[in-house]
Amino acid sequence: MHIETTRFGSLELDETKIIHFPQGLIGFPEEKSFVMINHRGLDTLAWLQSTRSPAIALPVVSVQAFAPHYPDVSLEDAARRVGLEGSAEDMCALVVLCATPQAPVTVNLVAPIIVNALSWTGVQTILDGSKFTTREVFVMPKAEAASASLAQANP
Repeated sequence: MHIETTRFGSLELDETKIIHFPQGLIGFPEEKSFVMINHRGLDTLAWLQSTRSPAIALPVVSVQAFAPHYPDVSLEDAARRVGLEGSAEDMCALVVLCATPQAPVTVNLVAPIIVNALSWTGVQTILDGSKFTTREVFVMPKAEAASASLAQANP
């Protein structure tokens, strides 16, 4: 499958790697298919690129970057409440990153994106009862920050 993107140019995609969001994402209810694009080889940072709208690409961070403190409520229960089935081992979770000039980088820990890695189906859900907010300050894990610095120094 071929798509055009604003941020990444022309991309040739493996259709089996498209993540389907039957309900869309919060703020983007019509966007129902995305592909994950790694950010410069980093493990925890990527882009969720719409296959339909060239300008929609959301920076996302793996929730593994926040372990062991996140989540503070069950992701599996939250996913099931909105119709995503599967075992905990089949699920991966991402949070949307927000970076603006003159402000700290934050992540939305209240509304994670949960993906079943076997069915390539996902949902974005609200974590009821979580102590976290939509604007938690994000600091890249040290190992990845060092890796990113090396990659930028040695293109």
